[in-house]
Amino acid sequence: MGKSGKRWTRMTDPLILIVNPGSATRKYAVFAGDRELARLHFEQRDGTMSCTLFQGDTRRVLPSAATTLEDVTAEVIPILHQQHIIKETDQIHRIGLRIVAPGAYFLTDHIVDSDFITRLEVTKNRAPLHIAATLSELHLLKKQLPGIPIVGVSDSAFHNSKPDYAWNYGISLEAADKLDIKRFGYHGLSVASVLKQETLPQKVIVCHLGSGASVTAVLDGKSFDTTMGYSPLEGLIMGTRSGSIDIAAARVLKDELSLDDQGLEAYLNQQSGLLGLGGASDIRELLKREGEGDARARLALQTFIFSVQKAIGAMAAALGGVDALVFTGAAGENSIPIRQRVAAQLSYLGLLLDEQANSVQDGSNKTFTISRSSGSKPILAIPAQEEREMAIRARTA
Repeated sequence: MGKSGKRWTRMTDPLILIVNPGSATRKYAVFAGDRELARLHFEQRDGTMSCTLFQGDTRRVLPSAATTLEDVTAEVIPILHQQHIIKETDQIHRIGLRIVAPGAYFLTDHIVDSDFITRLEVTKNRAPLHIAATLSELHLLKKQLPGIPIVGVSDSAFHNSKPDYAWNYGISLEAADKLDIKRFGYHGLSVASVLKQETLPQKVIVCHLGSGASVTAVLDGKSFDTTMGYSPLEGLIMGTRSGSIDIAAARVLKDELSLDDQGLEAYLNQQSGLLGLGGASDIRELLKREGEGDARARLALQTFIFSVQKAIGAMAAALGGVDALVFTGAAGENSIPIRQRVAAQLSYLGLLLDEQANSVQDGSNKTFTISRSSGSKPILAIPAQEEREMAIRARTA
């Protein structure tokens, strides 16, 4: 027992620290085997950093001195000690780090070594905004927890099952193969975790809606197609990402705004999407502004919903139909109006929302069905458990 009377995790328990850097959040979790001991969720809102500690069914907001997401890594180990989650750092025997990176090499999990870091550094030149944060996190982890093996857990591996024709852009195959340009897809950890929680039918469409957003077609439990491509920029309109855009339009932006290549990528990744359309990247803020009569916020939300509905239609066409629809991700799990608006145009697919079931939000972080009890195919909201999926993969890598 600790001095406070709290029971420490036994020193004999080998622990795994999970590190999940997202586009607008940093998530950390500690697992003993399949059991989650605690989870930390850092999120920046209104210029301040929020840190929430989850332990079982309880949650507490903790103070954070960090000013940016890049600063929060230094707070993680001290918090785990202060909150009596770990007693000694050497209880952690492995670290799992989510890897979002283009390239065939990153379609599988790897123990991080010098070769892995070199390959990630090379990839940074192709997708600097996505890889730079991962490399920063990686170097900080190696400094704070020296000698502990780190597993790079691929966010794309789930999509390895896609058919050959779902990988290609309409460019020379020789150039695509030589330059490693394929539609790799992301949010695979989220989708895989959803599928493990429920027994689902043959043809399922999973909508991961959050700051990053994607729609994935799943056939017999395996990825068939997904909206994200070479990088997470492709596909749906997102919090700060433009989603798919005509290359000619991108060139005009580059020329007229006097941007270089990296400046254009930063513009499309960090200043576009809901932020560019509506003046805010957070769906909760846009819903609030819309309720106050803000026409720009309403247009941003309408455009976002439209992009999701079109993607669902495309994935239904790819599958030759749909047997169930799943919402996950922060907005997919928690936003009653977003689910309602997306589902409003899906009756042609046999998907009918039950308004009362959809309005129940008990905060239990459990699966709930929101489709009508009769006359509709299943519509479910299932919490993403990316950290648990990462722990399983990191333990066996």
